[in-house]
Amino acid sequence: MFKYIFYFFISLFYLGVTAQNDVDALRYSRNGVNGTSRFVAMGGAFGAIGADISCAANNPAGLGLFKSDNASYGFGLKTTGNKGTVNNTTSEVSGARFIFNNAGYAHAWLPEGNPNGRHVIAISNTQIQNFFGTSRLSSYTNNNSIAKDMLNKAGQTYPTGLNSGYEGLAFNTFILDTVNNRYFSNVDLKRTVLQTRNIVTDGHVNEWNFSYAYSSKDKYYFGASIGVPRVTYSSTTTHSEADDKDSMQITRLSPGTFTSNYISGLPAYDTLLMGFNSLTYTEFFSTSGTGVNLKLGLVARINDDIRIGFHYHSPTLYSFTDVYYNSMSATYDRNKSNVLSIKDPPDGGYFSYKIITPSKIGVSSAFTINKICVIGLEYEYINYRNAQLSSANVSDFAGVNAIIKHKYSYATNVRMGVEFNVKPVMIRAGYNMQGSPFGSAFTGSFVRHTISLGLGVRSKAGWCLDLAWYKNFSSEDYYMFSTLAQKSVINYNNAQLALTVGYKW
Repeated sequence: MFKYIFYFFISLFYLGVTAQNDVDALRYSRNGVNGTSRFVAMGGAFGAIGADISCAANNPAGLGLFKSDNASYGFGLKTTGNKGTVNNTTSEVSGARFIFNNAGYAHAWLPEGNPNGRHVIAISNTQIQNFFGTSRLSSYTNNNSIAKDMLNKAGQTYPTGLNSGYEGLAFNTFILDTVNNRYFSNVDLKRTVLQTRNIVTDGHVNEWNFSYAYSSKDKYYFGASIGVPRVTYSSTTTHSEADDKDSMQITRLSPGTFTSNYISGLPAYDTLLMGFNSLTYTEFFSTSGTGVNLKLGLVARINDDIRIGFHYHSPTLYSFTDVYYNSMSATYDRNKSNVLSIKDPPDGGYFSYKIITPSKIGVSSAFTINKICVIGLEYEYINYRNAQLSSANVSDFAGVNAIIKHKYSYATNVRMGVEFNVKPVMIRAGYNMQGSPFGSAFTGSFVRHTISLGLGVRSKAGWCLDLAWYKNFSSEDYYMFSTLAQKSVINYNNAQLALTVGYKW
């Protein structure tokens, strides 16, 4: 555990140097549970069940079980209710949005002169990740002000050598100042301030899959997909602190002399500012990118009741272009309506780079019971140490890639689903566990759990209507600052009510 904490703080150092870091590689390596409502309701455990357009993004061999043409479209209402806890104080933020889930078409036909074979081609678009959500951490705190972190980062660095996107912003808004060539803070670091951090994310990963599958004697099924994921993502982190109790007061006695109630002491003051009132620090970045990958799959029918499957997902090679800036504003007691603010870079920064996500391999099985129940099980392996970042300058990410190798581990993903056919309705349930990138499974921070339920109906005319509900929950440790060991916890709680309409002919 000490090793992970050590590398976490090292990674925060690189976060101050470059906007891109190991967290970016991790973000695009952990797909959610998304696809058709049937797929979602059964926890995504379709590796050996097949005959669903979502198989194109999971095990494309499952497309080989289609015996006719199929088309489907799905959407849902996503709700979020994330809870952030810091200093034993919990804050919750809720939100809701309609989102796209999946659309696709599969065409099946028999080859001439070969009644034992069947070809299937498919095109589909699946939202494999959705980033919509807001988290908040808010409490009264002391000894953990962002000003203290910035003061620690400044050290003995000459002002022109400060990080212009972090402690340099504090220096230019007088949160930090100097006297006798030493930095001090105009925030009393031993006083209590109201501290609030909002983390707002948005965007999605929609993956196009161009797929082909072949069925041999309806016993062996082979499939391949070329995946083209398209990413949009934005993140705005806003950190504010306020002396809402007006506890930092400065009194001017005469020119050059003053008194203050600063517990930490105040070596100098500015008559145009006086005591600290509030500050806001903002980190913003948005990115867009496109990737490419290959998926291969196999399904074998052991008998009428048992099938087994295997799938392989190659690394995804992404190309990204980021837009980013950091900003800071501050107000002081002399004139609280006068806001001192600065932005770095002034017109925003741009950076292009690549991310390679780890490959994945999985095995699956499906069991049919009396033709009224089907059970799907799936196990997947992924090694997060194989993620990489790169750019035109090889040295840009040498440190970040070293952190990835030492900080992360392999992980396992488990999917389970069941469907009961009680005509004319099908009842479904599922569970999905996504292991922590640090190696733990089922329990602990960074492990993601999804539980799901669903209903489906089929008409004799070929129409189908599937409804699913799922809830996703996980917890993650969060550190606001790189020089202060204040741990916070964010509990992510997302749910979705999803609907898919399909037709086969």
